Amino acid sequence: MHLEKRSNPRLDFGIVVHHNHNRRMTRDISEQGCFIRKDEQVKDMVLEPVGKEISFSLDIPTADDYIDITGTVMHHGTNDDGMGIWFKRIDERAKEFIRMFVSDCL
Repeated sequence: MHLEKRSNPRLDFGIVVHHNHNRRMTRDISEQGCFIRKDEQVKDMVLEPVGKEISFSLDIPTADDYIDITGTVMHHGTNDDGMGIWFKRIDERAKEFIRMFVSDCL
């Protein structure tokens, strides 16, 4: 049996992420963080190091504008297939919007 360690529901959903002038996709998202998939089309793509603070924007389909976030890389995925990000700085309205989006889609 797999026990979920997260305190917030997680939605398995691909959302466009803009980071370092690149377009990537999430694998999943919650109110507290997301997992950004590595782009397999870019052979020399390097993941940010664990512990690094990064800034990026989410393009959630129902949002009027991009959601700007600063987060911390918490881990790399299995086989380095992406990065687990904890949202460190996010506007409270944006956080609520993500929470509602996830809740509505579950």
